[in-house]
Amino acid sequence: MDSTGKVQIVDSSWYVPVPLKEYAMSRVTVYFFNDGWVPIKYCSLQKAILLHQKANLEGKEILLFPVNLDPNQFGNFFK
Repeated sequence: MDSTGKVQIVDSSWYVPVPLKEYAMSRVTVYFFNDGWVPIKYCSLQKAILLHQKANLEGKEILLFPVNLDPNQFGNFFK
């Protein structure tokens, strides 16, 4: 959405839309990186997005993954 309130369509393979409300309570794992991916919390997607925003404001980076995906299985792909 732009500053006028109109929805902007992004034509990019990197565009990830905000999850629909029906997925807000889906469980995710919050990770941070320290010589490997370290899981720090399991919570709902809604809470994890809020946590991610707070971390970004403090200059920290955390990533959210589905509970059945361990980023350590992918070697250096996510680093």
